[in-house]
Amino acid sequence: MFHPVLRVWPRHRTPHHFHFDIVQVGAGGNGGYLTQRLAKMLYAFHAAGTLDSFRYCIVDGDRFESKNLLRQPCIAEDLGLPKSKVLAERYGTVYDIPVFYKESYVETPEDVESCFGVFPAYRRLIRILIGCVDNHASRQVMHAWFEGSKGTVVYIDTGVEAVLTEGSEEEIAESGYGGHVVCGVKIHGKTVLGPVGEVYPDILEDKDSRLPTQSCGQTVVDAPQRMQTNEMAALIAASYLNTILSSGEVVSHYTNFNARTALSRPVYLPEDVIQESTRVLH
Repeated sequence: MFHPVLRVWPRHRTPHHFHFDIVQVGAGGNGGYLTQRLAKMLYAFHAAGTLDSFRYCIVDGDRFESKNLLRQPCIAEDLGLPKSKVLAERYGTVYDIPVFYKESYVETPEDVESCFGVFPAYRRLIRILIGCVDNHASRQVMHAWFEGSKGTVVYIDTGVEAVLTEGSEEEIAESGYGGHVVCGVKIHGKTVLGPVGEVYPDILEDKDSRLPTQSCGQTVVDAPQRMQTNEMAALIAASYLNTILSSGEVVSHYTNFNARTALSRPVYLPEDVIQESTRVLH
């Protein structure tokens, strides 16, 4: 079945016209598995001659702990080391592409801005922010950055449900499998596809969530997650990135999924969004 798509750049352009500045905030469950896929994707596109100008930077202030061995993509030798550094060096080396890292948290929109690089003047710039965090406070910061950003920007957010620690055995067994991937888009500084804070307004209304002053490892104790759910979130996020990087297309606004049933439900784009994005592009 055909579904209309939103174009991030005009049809007469190709990826060769652009420099893609990709910043991934979060290198835990969702982020770690996404790094595996995105690094391989960038390598494949580059080797095939499809993509020749990009920068990929992973940002996280956490270090690997022993409890991460059960769910996140790390090994015993990684314990005590910065997550962002381990993943950037491992997959940058394996796929022979430059993967940068920043061992810090983003706590202000200015922090987010500082994670992006300087792009070549002879290229048109597309900035891609990927949120792989487990708290609404960080999402609020990234939302504020998106709202204040200029140019063409894509903001992809991945979120997963925590496993219940209280309730019946059946409720606990069935919990922790749900998640979402939301894609917000600005073209020439105008929002044409709302980010995660517009899709789920409770994120912006949450006043109790804290910025990541406690490590992801501690968060796992308080709100455990399932590896299967992390991997499905990464897989769906990678599908968004695949169409954006290869053809400049966004097929659906957001996707809800359940890793227990292996079902995903994309929400496709309404015609008025397609028309608006076309108008802004031209």
